[in-house]
Amino acid sequence: MFQMSYFYSGLSSDFIQHVDQTNGVLNVVSPDFFYIRKDGSLLLRSADPDVIKTLHRRKLKVVPFLSNHWNQDLGRYALKNRVLLAKQISHAIEELDLDGVNIDIENLTEKDRKAFTDFVRLVRKSIPGHKEVSVAVAANPFGWTKGWHGSYDYENLAKYADYLMVMAYDESRLAGPTASVGWVERSIQYALTQKISPQKLVLGLPFYGRCWMNGESNSQAIPLYLVDSLVKRHNGTIIFDTKSQSPKAVFTINHDKKGPLPSGTYTLWFENEQSLRAKIKIVQKYNLKGLGSWSLGQEDSSVWNKVFKNYKDL
Repeated sequence: MFQMSYFYSGLSSDFIQHVDQTNGVLNVVSPDFFYIRKDGSLLLRSADPDVIKTLHRRKLKVVPFLSNHWNQDLGRYALKNRVLLAKQISHAIEELDLDGVNIDIENLTEKDRKAFTDFVRLVRKSIPGHKEVSVAVAANPFGWTKGWHGSYDYENLAKYADYLMVMAYDESRLAGPTASVGWVERSIQYALTQKISPQKLVLGLPFYGRCWMNGESNSQAIPLYLVDSLVKRHNGTIIFDTKSQSPKAVFTINHDKKGPLPSGTYTLWFENEQSLRAKIKIVQKYNLKGLGSWSLGQEDSSVWNKVFKNYKDL
């Protein structure tokens, strides 16, 4: 079954190392080679031809993601300049021997819905049919049509994209699960009401948790590979919330020069083998195309063998 993962902000050597830890599970890697300039044109970063060749030797497709990194103005500049941008993406794919593009433009609104769909159409038209076009879309369990959820026309995007990668994470604004199993399942159920084949849907999983200081509404993302050491160092407790199928940790930091957090008492919601398996079962239940993840290198590397290698048997 299909698996893809994003790779964000790393050196070339790190990229290859993290890929090798997946033990052949991945089909596609999506590195951050494609950025958007202030005039809406394409900016290439870190697109090392040697790295691309190395990944191809490992039988992986390299499908960079194009992102505005939540900058609404950049997203709109891209859409305004979409005819040229689509051509530039096509040229970069050809020049660098890439395998397609993942379009990850976020924080637009329903006002941009038609232009965004048209941009995806232009990209599909501009690159060879055997190259991949995929689109990252907001999870939308409540069927919202306004705001950034409203910018994604699932049905028509799926006509031009090989698949939609549903970003089923960052559920909670206040302390709560990153991706509770019910919220994730409702997100998939909504997508399937939009006249989309299950085989055009990829479920995106978080390789990070979110940590809230007591009394604060802002959270900090914590990579999964840091969770165990952080909790153990501060004598925290972990409980598994059966309703959300998500673990959470509570701990107090008095003083920690090594860690990413200032002093305080924290609640950290994250993912573990059990919570990831619960979400994988949704992929199987609805016969989806497969799994995506944000992002490679943030996970505990043991999950590739313990969870993903044999997930068909779960």
